[in-house]
Amino acid sequence: MNIVLIHPYIIVRDLDINMSEPLGLVSLATYLKTVFKDEINISILDLYAMGAENPTLEGDRYVKGTNDKTQIKTELDKLKPDIIGITCCFTGYFGEALEIAATVKQLYPSVHTVMGGAHATLEARSIMRDNSFVDFIVCYEGEITLEKLVRAIRGEFPVESVDGLCLRAADNSVVQTSSRKMIADLDILPIPDRKFINMEFYKKYNHKLFNFSRKKPIATVMTSRGCPYKCVYCCSKNVWKRKYRPRGLKQVFQEIEMLVSEYGIREICLLDDQFIMKKERIYEFCDYFIDPDTQSNKLGIALSNIAGISAWLADDDILLDKMRKAGFYKMTVPIETGNAETIKFIKKPIDLEQISRLVTKANKLGYWTGAFFIIGFPYETKEQIKETVDFAYNSELDFAHFFVAQPYIGTELYDIVQQEKILGTEIVQGKSIFYGCNDTLNMTSKELNEIQAKASKGWIMHKFFFYLKPKNFLNSLWPKFKTLADLRYSFSVFLMLMGRNIKEMFKKNS
Repeated sequence: MNIVLIHPYIIVRDLDINMSEPLGLVSLATYLKTVFKDEINISILDLYAMGAENPTLEGDRYVKGTNDKTQIKTELDKLKPDIIGITCCFTGYFGEALEIAATVKQLYPSVHTVMGGAHATLEARSIMRDNSFVDFIVCYEGEITLEKLVRAIRGEFPVESVDGLCLRAADNSVVQTSSRKMIADLDILPIPDRKFINMEFYKKYNHKLFNFSRKKPIATVMTSRGCPYKCVYCCSKNVWKRKYRPRGLKQVFQEIEMLVSEYGIREICLLDDQFIMKKERIYEFCDYFIDPDTQSNKLGIALSNIAGISAWLADDDILLDKMRKAGFYKMTVPIETGNAETIKFIKKPIDLEQISRLVTKANKLGYWTGAFFIIGFPYETKEQIKETVDFAYNSELDFAHFFVAQPYIGTELYDIVQQEKILGTEIVQGKSIFYGCNDTLNMTSKELNEIQAKASKGWIMHKFFFYLKPKNFLNSLWPKFKTLADLRYSFSVFLMLMGRNIKEMFKKNS
């Protein structure tokens, strides 16, 4: 039996949008190969990596990857698939996944088409109802469910008996089977085998996705799954059921050392939703990498965490010091808002005074500090949004990233926006993650996007004058310059910021 897992191309309006290696698909492929061994042939067809290097313009949007049906058919003909799986994690790229599923079914009517991922999970019934070319949806965690589906297709037991599936019954009605329990021990899953993908491509381009990265090439690693918190704008709690499950650190260390020795990786970006959930675990993680003589990373790599660090978990001097010595060089805090009422609305345990203390400590330890801010929640007023922007500008942060709230499917925010009848009628393909398309009860999307753009564009000049003050320079900037490598990195950050500003000026004038 031949199984092909497809990483779709993406359609974007901004060429700066990029994808990292499809770690979820790699995990699936590795697990299936470990379980079935020579009984199956499994491969990943990475349509994104096949063409992202040379994006093509179609109308007002760019295709990153290959969407050429002839080329797709040529590749699939070589692999002779019996089952084709397509990942659909992000709502914004839902259309591309469906396009591929339709193409596959047209080319190979007898081949089983399977979809999986966060968006496919959360919209499973409607996807199955409206798209006859999708045969199955693997819901939530995929490894064991996909294994059981493969066995059912081979005739070992009825498909209807497989937990965690959405499928069609004999009468063509959509049926969702019982939910599958989450994997209790993630160490039963093998280390993802990057040989399933073109790592040379991702080594070359991953740094374009992870802004202000210190070293390259970069690879991604996930050391845990899930988050126990209930932020109103996040669908993680619905996908992972608010259950935090860490991998054993022994296996994590093996994976990182493999990436360094076999692929020459020099920076690891951690994809965990909550990396520092258990402090003792992070102490152990950091101690493993700290060279006792140099008090720096013994592998010579940098470490970063794309989801950021929750302030209420990081208010610990020992933790911050260990992370810095282990190779973490920037600390991004998902603050989201500077307004007390909005803090209550988003259901996040934020203490703004605690955050300010954390940023001060991190700057003194030599971290580059940044934060995420979200504006445009349904009930926010212009005055409340101003409080958020003012909090950012009055802080000691080095970077501030401003976003307009996005009502993603599967979030409580989506339900609220829908109830208030301010939800757009369709998914906007290729939209930017920074800008919004929905009005709120108090403001239009145009007004929100203008505020976001102004806050973002004014940041660099604001920080320039901030650092000109001797006290700010000595407390916030000078601790970052401890080594020649620190100076080189600082210069690269300056060049990245200037390049971004120049791009924005060209966009404004075009």
